[in-house]
Amino acid sequence: NTSKVTCMAQYGHLTTLDADECRLLLGTRRFGRVGWNSASGVQILPVSYGMVGDTIVFRTMAASPLAELVRPVEVSFQVDDLDDETTTGWSILVHGMSGAPVEQLPANMPAPWAPGDRPLVIGIAADHFAGRSIAAD
Repeated sequence: NTSKVTCMAQYGHLTTLDADECRLLLGTRRFGRVGWNSASGVQILPVSYGMVGDTIVFRTMAASPLAELVRPVEVSFQVDDLDDETTTGWSILVHGMSGAPVEQLPANMPAPWAPGDRPLVIGIAADHFAGRSIAAD
């Protein structure tokens, strides 16, 4: 609907974020979603994560579907921040490969919300950042 696009352009904004802005925003959050084409079909699962440079790091259980990502697999990683009251927000989409070596956990690594021991550390080496911010008014 072109009237909505015109209205957005006239009264709000939709701004493309560069890679540096995406990296900065990724560092402000602790929860995202990782997506990949798994052995059983497309998966998109939430994870708590930290950053070491351009590597996204999270922990999982060996029996989890996420354990597939210990080997190199093409993945997408998404983080959003949306505010219903102000109708503002941003969304970051990262493309990369899992299986990246992780020498140590990030200093600000959050504890997983899911119960149980999560000893398997997965690293995603980001190779492309895309993002945008939006405001209705």
